Amino acid sequence: MDYNAILHFLYPNAQQGTDYYLYFQQGNTVPTLGNWNATKLGPQPTLAELQQAWPSVQLYQAQQQQLTLLSNNAKQAIIGGFSSAALGSTHLYPSGETDQLNLTASVVASMLPGVQSTFATLFYCASGSPAVWAFTPHTAAQIQQVGTDAKAWIQAQQATHAELAAQVASATTISAVQAVVWP
Repeated sequence: MDYNAILHFLYPNAQQGTDYYLYFQQGNTVPTLGNWNATKLGPQPTLAELQQAWPSVQLYQAQQQQLTLLSNNAKQAIIGGFSSAALGSTHLYPSGETDQLNLTASVVASMLPGVQSTFATLFYCASGSPAVWAFTPHTAAQIQQVGTDAKAWIQAQQATHAELAAQVASATTISAVQAVVWP
């Protein structure tokens, strides 16, 4: 049982060494809680009260770990690429951070005042199996559709993340928390 984790969970603003001391006397497996700052923290909890909080702490820790994992999965999904049929057939597009910036710049350029009807921008995409990547010309309408498809992809990943995070938050057991995984 991690008494420091329990105290941090119950009293998030409390600081070991300043607001309380938690120490083990020689030969004792149960800690002693001393120098409790009752002015800041309120009444000092008993060890029994701390022990009762341990399952809640474990659940909270499992939830935090799962939320971190899901956030990482969402980020990987977002930057892992998406598909668009803007060119008339399905093409794969990269969606790393730089790719998103480049796509935004291309979409904005396609919408600037005075853009000619012959506007074309080269954008990196892939088609075929195996995928062959190339800088491919896109008209204004095509690059705008790619931008729309990218936004829809990103929002779908964000929605999935939000839904899964809500499931983690409402889970009442560690096994239920760990059962919430990225699709």
